[in-house]
Amino acid sequence: MAMNENYTPGYSANAVDFMARRSLETHAQFLLPHLKPGIRLLDVGCGPGTITIGLAKAVTPGEVIAVDASSSQIEVARQRALAAGISNVQFQCESVYSLPFNNNEFDVIFAHAVLEHLKDPVAAILELRRVLKPDGLIALRSPDWGGFIVAPETPGLQHALQRYAAIQTHNGGDVHVGRRLPGLLRTAGLKTGTFSASFECYTPPSLIAEYLALRLVTAGAHDEALALREWSRHPDAIFAQAWCEASGTRA
Repeated sequence: MAMNENYTPGYSANAVDFMARRSLETHAQFLLPHLKPGIRLLDVGCGPGTITIGLAKAVTPGEVIAVDASSSQIEVARQRALAAGISNVQFQCESVYSLPFNNNEFDVIFAHAVLEHLKDPVAAILELRRVLKPDGLIALRSPDWGGFIVAPETPGLQHALQRYAAIQTHNGGDVHVGRRLPGLLRTAGLKTGTFSASFECYTPPSLIAEYLALRLVTAGAHDEALALREWSRHPDAIFAQAWCEASGTRA
């Protein structure tokens, strides 16, 4: 199955640097109890590879296969792993809808910040289920824009956030997919396990403001981008984003 996806954040230097701040400890802590030495793990949507490196260390001498739809991200991740001396990871440019792996290959499959950008998340999870071992685990983590804590309410702030959400929706994504993770797993024929949620606080707030503003500028929403940047300069500015985590096993 082939499907063209439009990845809303894009691959600008700012977007890549923003993603590269993530690590296993900060963005995949819920997965840590399931990482055992020697397992085979698939990291879906690895981006610049900072979480992947942590996964590879945790499962040594096991193997991590990391895939991403962007060849530029695969190269960034490959070079980062090489510089870190990580040898038990392979990086491949692949579509989540059509993975080049046999049935029942992986003990654990992890997808971070992926499903919110997909037009057909159930089809993607079905493909993950295919390559998962019968006793394996799928672990998903995605944000939910219904859980923002943003203050103060400066002029144009909410409109700017709504405009960004509209862009992602137009691209086929779902900014509220976090709350849907258990249901998506069940629909794809998996037995749902744990569900949890946590907040990521962006400090300084200019980090998230510029990340969102640059995408708005690309869409021609200059006034909205300006509103975000002005908000981020307010001395009381705070931004906390909700992330949802869910796991499932083959039923």
